[in-house]
Amino acid sequence: MTGTFIPEHEVYQLLSAVGIRTPRHCFVGDVQELDAAPFSAGEPVVVKGMARDLWHKSDAGALSFCDFDVDTIAALHRRMHEDVAQRFDWLGTLIAERVEPRTSRYAPGEIFVSLQGDQCCGAIISFGFGGVLTEDWARELRQSLLLWPASVYSPQEALEELREHWLGKILLGRSRQGQALIDEKTLLGFLEKLWKLDELMRREQIALLEMNPLVVDQGGDIVALDGVGLRAVDVAGDTCPVPFEDDSLLSPRRIALAGVSSRAGSVGGLILENLRHSALPDDALVVVKPGVEEIDGVRCVPDVAALRDSPVDILIVALPADRCVPMIEQLCAQGGGAAIVYIVAGGIGDGADTQGFGDRLSALIASRRERGEWCPAIVGPNGLGILLSPLKLNSLFIPQSKLNVQFAADSDVALISQSGAFLITRLSRHSSLHLKYGFSIGNQLDMRLSDFMALVARDKSVRVLGIYVEGFVGGDACAVAKLVEQFRAENRHVIIYKGGRSRLGRTAAESHTGALTGDYHVQKRLLHKAGAVLTETFNQFNAVLKWMAAYPDMRNLGKLAIVTNAGYETVGGVDTLGDFDSDRLYSLTEKDEAALTDVLRRHDMGGLIAAANPLDLTPMADESVYLDCVETMIGFGADSVLLGLVPLSEQLHTDEIAQAETFAARLKSLVSATGCFVGIVIDAGVPYQQYKAVFERQGFPVFDGMDMGILGFNVLKNSR
Repeated sequence: MTGTFIPEHEVYQLLSAVGIRTPRHCFVGDVQELDAAPFSAGEPVVVKGMARDLWHKSDAGALSFCDFDVDTIAALHRRMHEDVAQRFDWLGTLIAERVEPRTSRYAPGEIFVSLQGDQCCGAIISFGFGGVLTEDWARELRQSLLLWPASVYSPQEALEELREHWLGKILLGRSRQGQALIDEKTLLGFLEKLWKLDELMRREQIALLEMNPLVVDQGGDIVALDGVGLRAVDVAGDTCPVPFEDDSLLSPRRIALAGVSSRAGSVGGLILENLRHSALPDDALVVVKPGVEEIDGVRCVPDVAALRDSPVDILIVALPADRCVPMIEQLCAQGGGAAIVYIVAGGIGDGADTQGFGDRLSALIASRRERGEWCPAIVGPNGLGILLSPLKLNSLFIPQSKLNVQFAADSDVALISQSGAFLITRLSRHSSLHLKYGFSIGNQLDMRLSDFMALVARDKSVRVLGIYVEGFVGGDACAVAKLVEQFRAENRHVIIYKGGRSRLGRTAAESHTGALTGDYHVQKRLLHKAGAVLTETFNQFNAVLKWMAAYPDMRNLGKLAIVTNAGYETVGGVDTLGDFDSDRLYSLTEKDEAALTDVLRRHDMGGLIAAANPLDLTPMADESVYLDCVETMIGFGADSVLLGLVPLSEQLHTDEIAQAETFAARLKSLVSATGCFVGIVIDAGVPYQQYKAVFERQGFPVFDGMDMGILGFNVLKNSR
């Protein structure tokens, strides 16, 4: 993180402005000012040398403890000035009273607090053990720092977490044989002041404030003994703006494509072939290509100058970087032609960009918007394409023979992916997954993930939004979290896989404690608190997406019942539930066991199968047994059922599709009547794909293994 350094005496002023206590102190630039210092002779004080970019005063010999004496302080002032000025820009000397803290007999009581500002959502507040061993605590203790994104946490919620944290237990006297250092009301009051400090930081354009240590004084109040900060260098005027508010992207009326080649299998040619099969009228497509009147019945224009008076909503540019960027520059110079430019090519602002095309394009966009001049919204670079089911529009450069895209205008699922390959492989793996919208957003040079989320959020028919993102640009993680909150408030669901998981930012010095927060850890807490369903593996993402796509109005999966015809699925199911099995698996009462035994007896299976959950029906069970047992489990109170159908059993009509469809339809009726969530597990190979499709057509989530179904169940339970 870069910015203008804020020394301790200036931090004291900021803290005092929101009511956070600091030691009685004075700052002197010259020894002549010591006579006016508010200290009595012999009073214990701390003397600190102040200099720009001096983060660790003790390491530079700029910290001393003594009793107040003008001559002694003057000598220290001169020595510190001489030593520090050789490496730093000297400011003066800070003299502060020495605060006598309350201490815990058996545990540390010093506090560390940092607020790392974000222009979109305010500070990330870090709270943990302080003092000179702060970094050692962070390395040794998993729970060393609590992280509170200010936009999604309240002071009261922070206090609730702090009560269960080691430091909170020490402060409140809840540790073994501990004596309270502070009362809960005062601690909450301090937290409320931190949230006020966040507001002040945004007003004053402050990027970072760190206080280490803070202590509880003899009066039972928290006092900040030390502090440093940074003022932001660049602060954007708007908060993560969506570049446009019309329907140019969700419902384009006209699309242009540049980069169509006569070469078989070319990227531009494949995009054009897919676009030609959309529901757009014939005259809604235009190809930018000089010297040609038409290609495959699509009209051509020689260059983007022809779009100035006949603009399009989207211009897809499938050209190399050295031709793509000049084309966008020409659009800007002529003042119009396309509301959105979708860049297919890489080599612009990424590792392959050796000629600075990304910087050139970024500078163009920034300068034009700063001056209020027209500029298109840029998607990409390195984008694979978009899918818009209402228009049956497919701009992917993947041939239909490789990926049979199925459109469903009434779908309630959308997917936004930074990786185009992730988007198309989800569609390939899950043939029953029909998206209303699918966006490959590329490298986010201009349009960010939050911009696409905001557009999708406008369509209230989208109930489930899946996201794959590798990096949040600037403060976009906070903007995304706000949109997640909006989705959740409307009982809509956001599923996120965060790739990369690298650090979002660093403090001015690599060793400084703000870096200990760890970017993914912060993002995870931020997004989880906002209400996102976070997945750690692709299998988790796939399983959760199947559950949510099937049941978009799902609020709580409740207790689970497992009904199968294979013993290994009962064992593996409980294994996958892990230590949560008692909390998540429906427990049969004696009355339930008796009722289930009667059901089995009616099917001549009494004495052969134990009434239990999980229920192993063995290969003897046919569809009627399954139906009765599932209905019985739901009647007991199970909220969710995973139904294991190993199709090699002779009793299941896997080759008689009509009977299988009747079974699936009856299950669907049961789901509709009860509101229960039923997942289907068919652990078998290629010969049974048609059998699986029967259940997919009824809208069930179908899994290849019991562990996959429960994997998604576990993630959803953990997220609620």
